[in-house]
Amino acid sequence: MSGIAGIIHFDQSPAQAGLIECMTGHMAYRGRDGIAHWQEGSTAFGHCQLRTTRQSAEERQPYVDAQRGLVLVLDGRIDNAAELARELRSSGAILHSRADSELVLRAYEQWGPALLDRIEGDFAFAVWDPRERQLFCARDRLGNKPFHYYWNGTTFAFASDVSALLALPWVQKELNLDFVAEHLASEWMSLEDTFWKGIQRLPPAHRLVVSAEGCRKSRYWRPDVAMTLPCRSSAEYAEHYRSLLFDVVRRMGNSSGRSPAK
Repeated sequence: MSGIAGIIHFDQSPAQAGLIECMTGHMAYRGRDGIAHWQEGSTAFGHCQLRTTRQSAEERQPYVDAQRGLVLVLDGRIDNAAELARELRSSGAILHSRADSELVLRAYEQWGPALLDRIEGDFAFAVWDPRERQLFCARDRLGNKPFHYYWNGTTFAFASDVSALLALPWVQKELNLDFVAEHLASEWMSLEDTFWKGIQRLPPAHRLVVSAEGCRKSRYWRPDVAMTLPCRSSAEYAEHYRSLLFDVVRRMGNSSGRSPAK
């Protein structure tokens, strides 16, 4: 369970020194294996690292592409990494490590927003393009990784934890009483609200594009309720399920062998 954070001033005012460190400091429990930052001009990113897979031993985030200047922070795990790496290499991409962050950034360079049709796993990430002055964010299909954000028309900030956003001086600490009522009544009406006014959640299976013109949110995946399986008997259904289960376990059985933090 790593953590990500970022601040982008789209009016190009400089990012205040120490603020991104303050954000990651409020998520320090996510950074058992290190906390790192990147800051340039009006933009600042932070990453709290927890290594849970063999590939994560090669993670160095925030991940900066020296050629295009793209910057990425990722909290997550890519389950079809081997297949994705083969497809990228066949398209001419050069991969320097097994890190999921590099894999996602190369996929974004290759396919843009369409990379979401190709990656599988649990993830929340953001990619900053300084040439276009545009931020691309996405959350996995089931929403297993959190992504919270705040937007006031000129400044966009995001973080894995709400507490990191509340640490920013321009974010008001005002309760969202409507969401409090939903919580107390156990009747969830919103997938985007939080307990705090102005702070929102990116819903599962959604992407978010942010620029000086504003935020554009869209859904990139939904389950196919009309899908049918080519099975003619209970035995065929059982075999199909067994095959799917085996493949999922194979893809997700990638632990580093370390026990989680207590």
